[in-house]
Amino acid sequence: PLPCEAGSYSSATNNDEPSDCTPCPAGSSCTAGSTAPSACPAGSAAPSDRSPACEQCEAGSYQNGTGSTTCVACALGQLCPVGASLELPAACEPGTYSNMTDGDGLPDCFRCPVGSSCPGGAAPPTPCAAGTFAMAERPACEKCHGGTYQNETGATSCRDCLPGHYCAEGAAAPLPCDGGSYSTATDNDEPSDCSEASPGYFAVTGSTQQTPCAKGTFTAAGGHSECIPCPSGTYQSEAGSTDCHDCEKGQYCTTGAAAPLPCRAGTFSNATGLAAPDSCTACPAGHACTTGSVEPTPCRAGSVALGLGNTVCGLCAAGYSQDQPAKETCTRCKPGSFCLEGSSLELGPPCDPGTYANATDDDGDPDCFDCPVGSSCAGGAAEPVACSPGTVAASAGQITCASCAPGTFSGAGSGSCDECAIGTYTANPGMGECMGCPHPLSSERGSATCSVCKAGYYLQGSADPAAIFEKPTDHCKPCPPRADCSVPGTTLEALGVPPGLWRASNLTTELHECIASDHCSGSVLAAEAERSRRLSASAFVLEYGSGSGDTLVSLGDTAAAEAHGEGCNVGHSGPRCEWCKSQSGYFDRAQRGCVDCPVASMRLFNLAGVVLAVAATGALFYLAITRVAIFGRAGARTAHRLTHIEVRVGFQPKLKVLISFYQIAGTLGPVYGVRLHDDFTRWMEIMDAISFDFLGLTYPDACIGSMRDRLLLSALWPYIAFLMLAVAIACHSLTELLLSGRADNLRRDLVRATQSRLIYWAILVAYLVLPSVSRSIFKARLCESYDINVFTGARRSFLVADLDVLCSDDDPVFRSLGAIFWALFGVWPVLAPLTFLALLLSIRPAVRAKRISPLARACRFLWRDYDADFLFWEVFDLARKLFLASLVLFIDQEYGSSKMLRLVVATVVSALFLAALALARPFKRSDDLYLACVANLLLTCCFCLGTVIQLCGEDNDQCYQLVGLNDARRASEFVIGLTAAMLVASLTIIILKAVTAVTAPTLRLVATGRAPILELPSGCHFHGFISHAWGTGQDQTHTVVRQLQLLMPGVRIWLDVDNLDDVGKLEESVADSATFIIFLSAGYFRSWNCRRELYAALASKRPFIVVHEADTAKGGASIQALRDECLESCVEVAPPAYPSYSGPDEVLACVFDEADPIVWVRVHDFQVESLKEIALRMLRHTPYYARHNSELAPGVAVPGEVGPFALSSPITVLVCRDNKGAFDVAREVKAVAREGRALLRPMLRHSRSARRMTHSREPMPHRSRGAPYCCFT
Repeated sequence: PLPCEAGSYSSATNNDEPSDCTPCPAGSSCTAGSTAPSACPAGSAAPSDRSPACEQCEAGSYQNGTGSTTCVACALGQLCPVGASLELPAACEPGTYSNMTDGDGLPDCFRCPVGSSCPGGAAPPTPCAAGTFAMAERPACEKCHGGTYQNETGATSCRDCLPGHYCAEGAAAPLPCDGGSYSTATDNDEPSDCSEASPGYFAVTGSTQQTPCAKGTFTAAGGHSECIPCPSGTYQSEAGSTDCHDCEKGQYCTTGAAAPLPCRAGTFSNATGLAAPDSCTACPAGHACTTGSVEPTPCRAGSVALGLGNTVCGLCAAGYSQDQPAKETCTRCKPGSFCLEGSSLELGPPCDPGTYANATDDDGDPDCFDCPVGSSCAGGAAEPVACSPGTVAASAGQITCASCAPGTFSGAGSGSCDECAIGTYTANPGMGECMGCPHPLSSERGSATCSVCKAGYYLQGSADPAAIFEKPTDHCKPCPPRADCSVPGTTLEALGVPPGLWRASNLTTELHECIASDHCSGSVLAAEAERSRRLSASAFVLEYGSGSGDTLVSLGDTAAAEAHGEGCNVGHSGPRCEWCKSQSGYFDRAQRGCVDCPVASMRLFNLAGVVLAVAATGALFYLAITRVAIFGRAGARTAHRLTHIEVRVGFQPKLKVLISFYQIAGTLGPVYGVRLHDDFTRWMEIMDAISFDFLGLTYPDACIGSMRDRLLLSALWPYIAFLMLAVAIACHSLTELLLSGRADNLRRDLVRATQSRLIYWAILVAYLVLPSVSRSIFKARLCESYDINVFTGARRSFLVADLDVLCSDDDPVFRSLGAIFWALFGVWPVLAPLTFLALLLSIRPAVRAKRISPLARACRFLWRDYDADFLFWEVFDLARKLFLASLVLFIDQEYGSSKMLRLVVATVVSALFLAALALARPFKRSDDLYLACVANLLLTCCFCLGTVIQLCGEDNDQCYQLVGLNDARRASEFVIGLTAAMLVASLTIIILKAVTAVTAPTLRLVATGRAPILELPSGCHFHGFISHAWGTGQDQTHTVVRQLQLLMPGVRIWLDVDNLDDVGKLEESVADSATFIIFLSAGYFRSWNCRRELYAALASKRPFIVVHEADTAKGGASIQALRDECLESCVEVAPPAYPSYSGPDEVLACVFDEADPIVWVRVHDFQVESLKEIALRMLRHTPYYARHNSELAPGVAVPGEVGPFALSSPITVLVCRDNKGAFDVAREVKAVAREGRALLRPMLRHSRSARRMTHSREPMPHRSRGAPYCCFT
C-alpha cells in the first residue's frame, strides 16, 4: 500500500486511488500517511487546507489557541517574538513609552511627549494633572511653584497667580485673598502675602485694593471686610472715617446717618446725641418752633399759639387783640372798639357790619359803603372779602356769605348757587364743586346724593338712598343679558323686557326666550310695575312684602289675575306665554299661539280615522303577504317573491332599530330640554309621529280634559286598542275554523289559535307604545322651574303638560297626580319589561333546544332576531330605551330640562350600550348588527350635539367661544342631519337587501324559464316534511331547508325547529305535508321518533324523497350499513301510526328501491345539483305539475350554475392499473358513449402503467375544456 500524500489523510481501509484520501482541513497539518489531521499547536497556524505542516506565527503576531488558521497581530506596546503563543509586556526606560511593534516583534520606545509623564515599561504616556507640568520627557510631572497655578491637564508650564489671589505649590486654581485683605501682586503663595485693609477702609474677599468706608460708616481698626454703620445719635459725613460725630442740638441722627436730620417743625432740642425724631421736645404753648429749632420762639403781641407743637404763631382774628407776648389766646375787643386782625391793642369805632371804608374825608373820619354782591364785610376798616367757593352773597351789604345747599355748588365770589349736573352730586352744604357719582351709581339734576343706578345697571330691591350710596355694588347690578337698562334709574321691577322674551315675575332677572310663542309682549310700564309688585305662580301669586316675608295669596284678587298674564298678549298667560286663558282653546306650537279646540265630532272623526287607517294598513299588508297566492299563478309567484324578500331582507329587526332610534331621538325636546331651531319644527313633528302616541296625534292634550283625565287616557288607550284587536282576532279565527269544516275540534283550535295570536299582538303593541306611554306617564312629573325672587332665591316649578298646575305638594292637583303616576309607573315601565322577561324565561329551554313551543312561536317577536345565547337582549334593549325616553326624567326633576346632566348621562349610556353591542354581537344577521351600531352611534352624537345646543343657548357669543359655532342653529342642523342619516341608512340597507333578494338566483324551469308554481294539495299546509336523526342530521337538514327556501321562495317545508309544537303530533304533521323527505344518516332507523314519522308516511301514502349523507366524518353511513340498520330496527308489529305494517322489507322497498337516494354534497356547485334533484322530485308531486308534467321534463336550472362544456379536441383518459374504482368510472364513461347518450366513441388501450381511452370530439359534460388528458386515479 502507498501512503496518503502529505496534506491529506484517511482512516479507511479500501482506498484504491490517491483521491480517496481526505484533504487536511485548515488549522491542521497532515504528514504523509496520516490517518487523522493534527490540530496546529499554540503559536502556529495553517491558513489553508492540505497543509503538510503548521507555520509558526511571525514576529509581531501570536496565537494562544490550537487548530487556528491565522495569527493575531500583537497589541501596540507589546512584545511578540517568532512563534509567540502570548503577548509580553514591553521594557521601555522611565521617560519613554512604547506604542508600536516592528517586524521583529520588539516594540520601539519613544521619548515621552511634553506635558505627560512616562514611568517606563509598557505604560502609555499620562497627561499631567491640573496643578502639574512637564517641559520634556519625564518619568513624573512637576508641581507648579508657589505663586503659580495650572488649571488644565497636559501642561508644559504654569501660569502666574491672579491679582487679589494667592497660589500655593501645586495649585490647580488661584484662591482669593481673605476678607479684610487685598493684593495687586501676581506671585502670592500664601494668604499672609495679601495686605491688610487700613482703618477707615475695607476689602471684600479677592480684592485687589482697599475701599474707603462710605458716609455714615467707619472702621476703627484695620483688616475689616465691611464697614460698621454709625450708632444712633451719631453721624459721619465723610468717607474713609475711623469714627463718628455726636449729633448736634436741634437735630437727630438714626443708625448709619451720613448727616444729622433737623427736628421737625413744632419741636425743638437743646441737647446733643438725639437718636430719633421722637427725642425732640414739643414746642410749648405761646411759642412757635420752626424746623431744626434749638429753642422755642415766643409769639409777639397780637399773635398767639394755642396748645403744644405749633410751627407758627397765628394772628389774632378781627375783633380780638393781645398786648402780651408768648400767649395762647387773644382777648375779645370791648363793645364799641375796633380791632383789626393781628391787633395788639383796641382802636376807635369802625364802619358798620355790611359796610367797608375805602376813603377818608377831610375831617379824618372814614366813609363806609355797602359791601358788594358776592362779598362779605365785617365792618370797621376791613376790606370786602370775596365769598369762598361753596358760599354766596346774593345781594349787597352782606355781613357774611351763605353756604350753598346740598345738590348745588358755586365758585369764588358767586352771587348764586348752581345745580349739580346729572351723574354728579354734593352731599354737604358749602361745596365749591360737584363730585362724580361712584361706579355704578348715577343721580338726577341737583341731587344731594347718588341713589339711582346708571345706564346699563339696575337697582335690585328697594333700599335707603344712604345705604345705596354706601354700598353701590350691593344694590346696582349689571343689566341681565338682553334686558333693557338704557335709562338711568332702572329698577328690578321696571326692568325692560324686549318683545319675544318673558320673565316669571318683576322680581327676577331671568329672561326666557319665547321659542314657541309669538305672544310675548315684553315688559309693562314702569309705573305699573311700581304700583303692583306681585308675581303670578299658576294658582298662586307671590306678593313682595316689605320685610315681613313673602306671602301666598289667591288669584281671586283682580290685581293678581292681571299679573298672571304680565308680559303676554291678550288671551295668553303662563310661562313663556304658552298657556291659554280660554277654557275652549289650547296652545298650538305649530301656530305659535292659542287656537280653539276642535269640536267633539272632529275629535271622534280624528280618532276613528287613525284607528281605521292603521287597521286598513295592517289588513292590506296581511293580505299582501298571506292571501296574494290565491290570485292564480301570478299571485302565487308574487306571494313567493314577497316571502323570499322578507326572508332575505329581515324587515323586523331593521324596523325595530329604526323605530327605537326615532322614539329616543324624539325625546330630545320634551325630556332633555333641547330646543331645536324653529326651522326644524316640522321634522320634529315627524319624529313625534314615530313615537306611536296616537292619542296626542289625533287630538290636542289640553282639549281632552283635566290633567288627571289625560294621564289616565294616555295610559289606558293601548289596552282599549288591544281589546278591540283581540275581538277582531277571535272573530277571524272563529270564521276561519267554521269555514274549514273542522267543527269537531272547534273549541280547542279556536282557543289555541286565538291565544297564540293574542300573545304575539300584545307583545307587538306593548313594544311599540311602551316608550310613548311611559313618557306620557312621566308628564305627571315633568316640571320646569323658573326663578321668581332674586332676594329669597325662591323658584316656582310648573307642570310642563299643564302650566296651570304648580309642581308643589301645596298644590292638591299635583298631589293627586303623584298617586296616579306611581300606579301607572308600576303598570307600564316596570310591569311590561318584567312580563317580557318572564315570557323569555319560560320559553328559554325550548328555544335553546330548538324545539319551538306554541308560546315560543307567539313570543318570536322578542327573540327571533338574536342568537340563542342572547335570548334576553330585547329586554336589555327595552330597558335602555325606557331609561333614555322616560326614566331619565327622574334625574333633577325640577331643573333637569334646563341643565345638561340628563344629556351627559344619556351620552354615557348610549356610548356604553354601543360598546356592549359591538362586543356581544347579539344579532343573528350582521347587517342588523351594523345598523344597530350605526343607530346607537348617531344617537350618541345627537346627545352630544344636544349638549352643544344647551351650551349655546341664546348667547351666540358664548356659543362661538365655547363650541366654535356662530349660533345654535348649526348644532340643530347637525342633529337633524344625523336623524335623517339614520333614516337614509335604514332605507339603504333595506333597499339593497330587497334588490339582492329580487336578483338572487332562484330555481327556474328549463322549459319556461320561470319560477315553479308551488301549489299545495287540498288539506296540506306544507310541501314537504323532512325527517332526520337529531344527533347526526340536524345541521344538514337545517341547511337543506334554508337553501331550498332561498331557491324556491314561498316553499313550505316542515322542520322540527321551526314547526314542532307537540312531539305527540308528529303523525298529524306528516299527514299535513305533500311529500316525505328522509335525510338518511347514521342512527336514523334506530330513532323511535324517526320510525314514527316513517310509519306515518307509509300509512298516509306520502311520496318518499330520500337524501343520503355518505360522508362518515359528518355523521353519514354507507347504503348497505343503513339497510342493515333498517332490518335491525324497523321490526315493530302493528305500530300505532300504521297498524298494517308488514315489516322491514316494506321500508326497504320505499326508501331504497323505488328511487335512487340523492347524495348530499357540500361543495357549492355540486350542492346545487343535490338541491335541484330534491326540488324536482318535490315539484312532481304538486297538483299543478301532476297535470302539467311536461313542463318538468327538461328539468330545472339555477341562474349562474356551472353548465355543460364541449370538448373541442380528442382527449386521452389515463386509468390507474391498481385502482379498480377508477377503472369502473372509465367503463361507465365507455358505456355512456356506447349507449349514445353522449355521442361518444370510446377505444380502450393498454400500456405498462395505465390504460388509455381516446374519445371523439363530440360534446360531453366535463369540467376540463379542451384538455388533452383526463386521469382517473
